[in-house]
Amino acid sequence: MRCAVYRRVSTDMQAEEGFSLEAQKVRLNAYAESQGWTIVEDYCDEGFSAKNIDRPEMQRLITDIQNKKFDLVLVYRLDRFVRSVVDLHELLQLMEKYDVKFKSATEMFDTTSATGRLFITLIATLAQWERETIAERVHMGMTKKVELGERNGAPAPYGYDLVNRELIINAQESKWVKYIFNRYGLVGSQTIAKELNRKGISTKKGEVWSDFSVRYILKNPIYTGLVRWNYESANKGVRKKTGEEIITELAQPNFEAIISTEIFKETQKLMAQRSNQAFRSDNFYPFSGVAKCEKCGYSFTGGFKKLKSGKVHRFYKCRGRINFGICDVQVISEAAIEEAFLDILELVKTELAIEQPGQTVSTEDIQKRLNRLKRKKERAEELYLEGDISKDKYIRITEGIKVEEKDLYSVLDTTNNAQSLDQVKELLQNLKNEWQYFPYETRKQAVHSLFKSITIRLAEKANQGRGKKAKIEIVDYKLN
Repeated sequence: MRCAVYRRVSTDMQAEEGFSLEAQKVRLNAYAESQGWTIVEDYCDEGFSAKNIDRPEMQRLITDIQNKKFDLVLVYRLDRFVRSVVDLHELLQLMEKYDVKFKSATEMFDTTSATGRLFITLIATLAQWERETIAERVHMGMTKKVELGERNGAPAPYGYDLVNRELIINAQESKWVKYIFNRYGLVGSQTIAKELNRKGISTKKGEVWSDFSVRYILKNPIYTGLVRWNYESANKGVRKKTGEEIITELAQPNFEAIISTEIFKETQKLMAQRSNQAFRSDNFYPFSGVAKCEKCGYSFTGGFKKLKSGKVHRFYKCRGRINFGICDVQVISEAAIEEAFLDILELVKTELAIEQPGQTVSTEDIQKRLNRLKRKKERAEELYLEGDISKDKYIRITEGIKVEEKDLYSVLDTTNNAQSLDQVKELLQNLKNEWQYFPYETRKQAVHSLFKSITIRLAEKANQGRGKKAKIEIVDYKLN
């Protein structure tokens, strides 16, 4: 009889449990030889779960069943083949259609009789029940953990690092979390994503930003000190809201919130308002709030006036004068401030004297290693849910992964800091070169992201009657 053998392991960790691919091969060959069967094909799926039949070698096996390449399929154990009773029924019906038998080398399962087919279906049902029961117990445990204010072992959200199971603020990332929340009051999530990408800022996974990733941060209550769970569920790769989310205060005494509760609530209201309507704002003043008056210390605020010629005159007024009457600095045209600002950019770039630490590992290499750890963690969870490894072993594996992740994130943070100086210099150069092509919105976000303050001195007043422009000097500045 022509025989085909099928072997599978979820991960290479199963070698310790006695189900390694090589061990299965030895036993299946010995069994086939004892029965006088000739093995004509060997199908081997490594690193795939049995929760479905979407596996490369399983699909090849199905094709060869239809082509009648063999008379019997031999497996080491039923759970190496399938776990779902639905999948088992489909495969048995397919094999019956093409007159292919099924046999387990270690269990009394075969399809040569009606009794055998009934028994194998019952066992498959029990296997599926066991998997679902384990999943239910895990779900209940995770629910209880969240109700106590603990996180369920997810990676650290953007803006935080995971240190000894606690969320600690990542200074560099938290700055951009605040940026996202602050910018959303003016522009949409898609615009924010483009801005971050232009700045060279990447997500926690080292990927480019999208409107989805920006909105995910805007909706995440962790930034106010609240832990959320069961917000969404994934079915066949599609994520949907469950309607049964749990939100509790994070039980971490030293936790530092990045965003206030008030700002978070206002953001949620704004997101709801924008869900059914477009948002647009054309009045952006690049130097409002950043430009400071040397004479009184108050900031300048932008404004405009339509001229008889039809042109628009944009200008800045000192708040010390218009709000408090303690300053006499005249209104300054935006063009005069722009001219002084662009002149100072080269000096700012030259004066940046930050010592860069040496880099031995690239960000790309670190991210690849983090991605491998993520896949290893996911496979360990699959093994645990399927009952292939014990809870103790699952904990040992995940704890080891957490230690490696912590070390890698520490190296990644050092690498990112080493790159920050070059990024700032590049941004300054691009800002100077492309300023005239940027819309006012982009100019504003560029100035506000780079500068905390720019102190302005009115060196010479404007004289409109003689066509004399004001002369501006930037006497001080502070970078973010």
